[in-house]
Amino acid sequence: MQVVALDPPRHWHVHGIDGPVRGDVQGAIEPLDDGERSRVTLSLDFEGHGIGKAFVPLVVRPHVRKEIPKDERTLKGILESSAAP
Repeated sequence: MQVVALDPPRHWHVHGIDGPVRGDVQGAIEPLDDGERSRVTLSLDFEGHGIGKAFVPLVVRPHVRKEIPKDERTLKGILESSAAP
């Protein structure tokens, strides 16, 4: 992965530079209510190279669409439990 942009903890952008399936991930954390809450926004996409061109639409994207909601719930639970007094 190559770091394209990094402004901790507010924004990051990393891009895959090797392999048949290369991810492109962007994230942002926006404070809300004077820092009492925050909004996390993630953007994820993939590029296929070689055999990966077939895998991205047929395997990778469908799998990610299925897994992301579970991962979001897990992340939310971790963040909320670590924020508790």
